[in-house]
Amino acid sequence: MNISVTKAVIFCSLKLVIWVLYTSAFSNVYAQPQHRVTILVDESYPPYTYVNNGEPAGIYVDLVKQAARLMDDKYIIELHPVPWKRGVAALEHGDAFALMPPYKHIKRRPFIWPYSVPLLEEVVVAFCNTGISLANIETKDTTVNPINVGLNAGYMILDDVLDQASKQGKIKLWENKDTYSNVIKLAKKRIDCYVNDRLSTLLGLRNVKRLHPELELSTIVEDRVVLRRTAHIGYVKDSLNKYPFKHDFIQKMDEALQAVLDSQAVELANE
Repeated sequence: MNISVTKAVIFCSLKLVIWVLYTSAFSNVYAQPQHRVTILVDESYPPYTYVNNGEPAGIYVDLVKQAARLMDDKYIIELHPVPWKRGVAALEHGDAFALMPPYKHIKRRPFIWPYSVPLLEEVVVAFCNTGISLANIETKDTTVNPINVGLNAGYMILDDVLDQASKQGKIKLWENKDTYSNVIKLAKKRIDCYVNDRLSTLLGLRNVKRLHPELELSTIVEDRVVLRRTAHIGYVKDSLNKYPFKHDFIQKMDEALQAVLDSQAVELANE
C-alpha cells in the first residue's frame, strides 16, 4: 500500500472517530431531562401522603415515584410536602404547578385544571362520639345546640346534606391542622364528630392510641358514609407562559400513572 493511500485511510478513520464522538455527545445532551417539575404534596394525610424522616411518603407518593421513573428521560419530578391549605393557596395564586391529592371541585376551585387520571377512590366518613350522629341530620333540629364537626384545614369533603346543615346552623364546622389534631379533639370531646377519609382516620386513631394511652377512644364510632371521591394530581389552570411544557407533562404523567395502576391491578389479580 502506498503512502497516499495509507494517509487517506488514516484520515477517513479519524473523521469516523470524530463523527462518532460528536454524535454520541450530541445525543447525550438531548437524552438529559429537559424540565424540573415540582408537585406539592399534602404533608399530613397518611397513609396517602405524609412526611417520614423529612421525606415525602405514602401510597400516592409511591405511585407517582413509579410513574416518574417512566418519564425520567424528559422530566425530573420533585415532590415537596406542604400544609394542605398552603398548597391550595399556591395554586390559586399561580405560584405552583401541581398539587396532590385533591378531589375534583371544578366549580369551587376553578383555578385547578385539569386533573390527572384517578389515583384511588377514597371513602369519606363521619366518626362521632357515642350518642351523637350526623345520620338523617336533615330531619333533625339541632340549631339550639349545633353538632361540632371537625375538618382538616382546607378540605372540601362535605356532601350536599351536611353542607346544607352547616348553612342552616345545625352543625358548626371547625377546621383543624390535620387528622391527628382532629382525633385528639374528638377524644377530648372538644368536637362531636370528625369527617375525613376512613383509612386516614383509622390510622389517626391508632396513632393517638399509641401516643396517648390515657385517652378513651372506645366511645368514637363510625357514624355514616359521607361520600366517595377519587383523588388526583391537580394542575394550575392555564399558566402556559410560565409552564410551556404543561400539556406534554400532563399527557405523559397520565400515561405513566395508568401504566403503573394497570401493572398493580395485574399483580393483585395474580395473587
